[in-house]
Amino acid sequence: MAVMSNDPWESLEFSEAPAGWIPATDNGWGALVVWAAGPGNFVRVPAAPRDRQTVVVTHYPDGTEHRSPSLLTDAELESIDDDIDAYVADAGLPPRPRGYDWFIRRPPNTGSAEEEFWSAVWSATTAALPHDAMDPWKLKGPARDALAMMYRG
Repeated sequence: MAVMSNDPWESLEFSEAPAGWIPATDNGWGALVVWAAGPGNFVRVPAAPRDRQTVVVTHYPDGTEHRSPSLLTDAELESIDDDIDAYVADAGLPPRPRGYDWFIRRPPNTGSAEEEFWSAVWSATTAALPHDAMDPWKLKGPARDALAMMYRG
């Protein structure tokens, strides 16, 4: 039985992601989609220390590029969290708890590839919005509606 809470980020906490759940992108849009999925459709897992990786891309004058993996610094991780907090604040939501990886229950009929899910959510969210309405406050309601429809199958 779920406990009612006014905290939009209230969720079950696991030591690892449930099989088949989709990792949320570590940005404002990913956080907004977690919120839009609603209670019971997202969970959080404590992030391992310095577990975040990025790829540093160096472009050369001859058109070639070199890619090398790199761990994000604590300051870079803090900056990412600050940006996410600012995005969800623009949507009228409180900051999401830090130090977690977030996972979304896969809706029926979204395919197995994560990219299919993210593409379907974006398309369903923005389908009826004008091109200039892509700020978080205007995406919030349509994202929630899109996810509710996706979970109904």
